[in-house]
Amino acid sequence: MLCSKCHQSADGLTDIGLCADCHTPAEERRAGIIALARQRHQQEGLVEIDPNARVSEGNDNGCYVQAWVWVEFAGTRFNKAKGETT
Repeated sequence: MLCSKCHQSADGLTDIGLCADCHTPAEERRAGIIALARQRHQQEGLVEIDPNARVSEGNDNGCYVQAWVWVEFAGTRFNKAKGETT
């Protein structure tokens, strides 16, 4: 099997296709990006980012980070409160 980053042959690859030498720096970068996203965008109860969030990084100077966004049901057809109608 070949590492998806360095293309060197490896006996075992991680679940994202990296050899052991490439995995550690990649994981450190991903963790740092998640920390930056949490610092800049996380709002308790509104926008939350898990430590194991997915990161989608392309060639642009930034990336997408998976987040949880709270969606309020009050006043909608999804309302779970008893006795309320929309």
